[in-house]
Order: sequence, then structure tokens, then C-alpha cells
Amino acid sequence: MIRGYYTVAGKKLQSGDIASSKTLHDLISEADWLWVDCANLDNKETAILSEFFGIEAKILNNVKKEKIHPSCERYRDYALISIPFVEFGNALQLHPISVIVKEKMLITSRDEHSTKLIGNVVETLGGYMIENGVVELSFIVGRLLREVADENSKAMMSLKEQIDKIEEKALEKPWYKSVTHSVFRLKREVFALHRLLWVERELMSDLRERVVPHIKIDEEAELIIHDAIDDLDRELEFADSYSRSLDSILTLQDLGSIHRVERTLIFITIMILLLDVFLIIGEYILSTLVG
Repeated sequence: MIRGYYTVAGKKLQSGDIASSKTLHDLISEADWLWVDCANLDNKETAILSEFFGIEAKILNNVKKEKIHPSCERYRDYALISIPFVEFGNALQLHPISVIVKEKMLITSRDEHSTKLIGNVVETLGGYMIENGVVELSFIVGRLLREVADENSKAMMSLKEQIDKIEEKALEKPWYKSVTHSVFRLKREVFALHRLLWVERELMSDLRERVVPHIKIDEEAELIIHDAIDDLDRELEFADSYSRSLDSILTLQDLGSIHRVERTLIFITIMILLLDVFLIIGEYILSTLVG
């Protein structure tokens, strides 16, 4: 559905619902810019946006298919950015956010998991408008990227908690196969997360360096994106350290298995020695009775 619009008119942030393409035409004729936020578009809404923004319906339909890897696609007079955020509960989950930027117009397409994230951007945008009175679309793009970086940080914290639990279990019972399975599962997810964060960082770097067409990054947006890149650099370092931690757990398991084998060998050696002693004593008793 088309969740609503946000725009600036007379140095005030305005918002509301969109019932038809006429609403969009009325808004853009008066506003400095227009941001339309969408979640789970239906065919009618897709047609409205396609007609008004001059974006091919097939592009919007592809967006609805929820691309979940970072990318930037350049078209004739607009740019399409896909920058999902990460959530980590018991497993890694990606939630798509697509951003279409055209002169004076911006569309965000997402699923319901991003509602709070969009709300944070709107709240920040409203506060910025009160203080400054003027804001560019690039500020919204920058804030979206910043919120994505914040969500990624939360996912990294959840991932670290999972690793700590497995490490504690490995210290207690390093021979458990479930520990090994958990370690390899997390290693795959850390690798996938590292790759996603790296591509997001490169995308943000391109935006900051102003090499993405149709997106004019102003000084304020550049500072926001710079902070987001710093966060991603930190998370990438964490991802590397998490991978090393998981390798250490596997090493701990190997050592535990070696010690377990050593204890078994010692036990067997003692049993053999005791058996030898019993045999010697038995032979001595037998020879005494015969003699």
C-alpha cells in the first residue's frame, strides 16, 4: 500500500495519504519536493506511481519482488538504490528497502519490518525542518542510510550474544556435536553479513563521492553518510573478530577432543598394567600350588 507522503511547502513538513494520481499532481505543483513511502504495493498503486513518476511499471514490479542485496541501478532520469537492513534473532534475516530518486521526487518501497525505521527518519526530518526550515531530498537519503547502519549495529550485537553463548557451551562440553554445528552455521552467516556490509559501504562511499547520478548530496547529507560509513567500518572489524572467535571455538573443541582421547588412552594403559599385574600374580599363585 502507499503508506503516505511527506513534502515541504512554505518551510513546513506536511504529510498525508494518497488516494489518486491527482493528489500527487496537486502536491508536486506546490511543494519543493515529494517523498512517497510504500509498503507491499498492489497493482493499482503501482500503476499510479508508474504514471506519475514516469517510471516503468516493470521496474516497480521488480522492486515489489523484494531484492535483498545492496545495489545501485542507473536509469535515464532516476536512480534505484536497494539497501536492505539486517536483523538477527535465531538466524540472519534481511529486510529490503528500495529507494527511487528523481528530481524533486523520492519513493521508498519496503516491507512492514521497516515501519519503525521510516518513522525514525520522519521524526528526524521534522526536527531538522523546525531548526533549519529548508531541507533537500539528499538529507532523507542520508538519514535512511544512517538508520540502516543503526539496525545493522543491533544485528551485530545479537550475533555477538549468540557467539558468547556457544563459547560458554564449548568450554563446558567441547565434545558436543551441536556446538560444532552451531559454529559452522554462524560462520556462514558472519560471512554473508560481512559481504553485505562491505557492499553497503561501497554504495555509501559512491554516494558520498557524488558518483551516483540523479542524487545530489549536499554538505549535511555528506556528514550523515560519513558517520554511517564509519559505523560500517566498525561493524566490518567486528565481523572479522567474530569469525576469529568462531575459529577459536573450533580450536577449543579440537583440544577438548585431544584431551578426551588422552584420558581414554591413559585409562586403557592403566587397565593393561593392572591386567599384567593380575596375570603375574595368577601365574605366581599357580606355580606355588603346583610346586
